Amino acid sequence: MGHNLSRCVTRAIVWAFLVLAVCFPSHANGEGSPPFLIKGPWTAATENSIGISFELSQPVSGVVKYGPANTGLASSLPFEAEKGVYHLPLTRLQPGSTYIYVIEFASGERTPLGHFRTPPQDFTPFTFLVYGDTRTFYARHRIVAGRMAGEEAAFVVHTGDLVTSPMEKEWNEFFTSGKELLLSMSFFPVLGNHERNHFSYYRLFELPGAGGKKGKQWWSLRWGDVLFVGLDSNTQYLGFTGLRAETQWLEAVLSQKARFKFVFFHHPLFSSDPHYGGNEGLAKLWHPIFVEKGVTAVFCGHVHAYEHIVRDGVHYVTTGGGGAPLYPLGEPVEGTVFTASAVLHYLRVAVGDSMVRVEMVPVALAPLGEEPGAITLLEGTPLESFTIGAATPVPVP
Repeated sequence: MGHNLSRCVTRAIVWAFLVLAVCFPSHANGEGSPPFLIKGPWTAATENSIGISFELSQPVSGVVKYGPANTGLASSLPFEAEKGVYHLPLTRLQPGSTYIYVIEFASGERTPLGHFRTPPQDFTPFTFLVYGDTRTFYARHRIVAGRMAGEEAAFVVHTGDLVTSPMEKEWNEFFTSGKELLLSMSFFPVLGNHERNHFSYYRLFELPGAGGKKGKQWWSLRWGDVLFVGLDSNTQYLGFTGLRAETQWLEAVLSQKARFKFVFFHHPLFSSDPHYGGNEGLAKLWHPIFVEKGVTAVFCGHVHAYEHIVRDGVHYVTTGGGGAPLYPLGEPVEGTVFTASAVLHYLRVAVGDSMVRVEMVPVALAPLGEEPGAITLLEGTPLESFTIGAATPVPVP
């Protein structure tokens, strides 16, 4: 009852700010953003702060106004940004809180109202979203991202292949089609093969520090006492040395005590995709670690469909329905629980005290193949829901 009342109060305050924005609009372009704002804003949690990121076509000064959603835009932080991608850290924030923010530029223009949540000090139930493979058909991605933006979630993790190729035009398409989602919650990606380990990925995203290229090729984040680990599964770019360093880091970070442990990377270890079939080499290397360290679930992309496979108690979920061309699956492999093809979708993951509930949320039916074709919107009733119990005793110190 208290949680619902708090949510209602927060919504009322946010709506009040939206009304003010309508009554006193900024001099923004048709997309609701200044013309010199190429991308963004978007947010992510780093070690001790929340980073607000955006890209500019010219040097600009301004101020970020922000504050807890239940008190309003009470704080401000001025900035002077050069042309290009700019990352502005907000520090000394209240843990476990929902914030609203707006960027006001010296020209008088401003961004739409954005939201982010800060990690809690102690465990409180929360929900996060997962999706992947948003490349190629960005109009489809806009539909999926728009549906996700309406969720009451703490953040979203992208399982790779954000773009078709790491070119400026493609990145602009991704950020434009995902704008509504990126404004509504923090965003954490992992590298897909289509990102090609390109410098633009590292330029665009601030991620929790860990290792590899720019210190963020792989990363980890604690949300209270829940552990999140993002990996790079692109062995062609890692090479033997990189893969060994990443795996050694992986074993160490998964040795931490945590209520639940979630791992994210692009290439599934196991799959019924008739052309891909899973990554046997990585499976031999990483699967035993996941089993030994009590990983709750592993989320991947790459295969443009939905698969839920259980091996040795570890739940492997492939979600490749974020907008890319959809492909059919083959015969089920060992441990297959559920599959679905030709469905644009995302995952809703609700984390409770001693149980995790995963729901595959369908957004639309779409034709298979490389031609875009017409889609049929769906109401969003989950096609699969399953629960996972805690692998370690709770509460965790």
